[in-house]
Amino acid sequence: MNLLIIEAGSFSTEIEELARLLGYDDIAFLDDNPDKALAHPVIGAINDIEKYCGQYDNAIVALGNNKNRINYHGILESCGFNIPVLIHPTAYVSPDATLAPGCIVRTFAVVGRFAELGKAVILNIGAKVDHHCVIGDGSYLLINSVVRASQRVEPLTWLGAGQVIQ
Repeated sequence: MNLLIIEAGSFSTEIEELARLLGYDDIAFLDDNPDKALAHPVIGAINDIEKYCGQYDNAIVALGNNKNRINYHGILESCGFNIPVLIHPTAYVSPDATLAPGCIVRTFAVVGRFAELGKAVILNIGAKVDHHCVIGDGSYLLINSVVRASQRVEPLTWLGAGQVIQ
């Protein structure tokens, strides 16, 4: 399976590893600073996304900046890429949870029953979303953050490491 990853910085190396664990074997990157890239191969600039429609079936954005991530996610949608959900094998996601395209669920993260994650949401290492929560599009929950039961998180929210919403 192939995957085009938007951005080739340090976070992208983590997403590459996750993608390989999930069976992606043809992975390439788009980045505006290929000389500083930490992930390879960089095959073009981010503005070249449309050029790769049809060459790559799957694409995902691996940017920490919420606004940029949701913006590029929209471009991937408009180009017709399949935008996967990447869930680390050590994470737990309830079968009754809903994860929109572009979600990245990292090591030891938890998504509870009836939780809803919007487009391009990132749950970093150990982040926990309890039951009946709604996490807005483009949000990023950092390491060991917690969203307690039945909470709503606005789109583009940046939840700091260890922060709790209750």
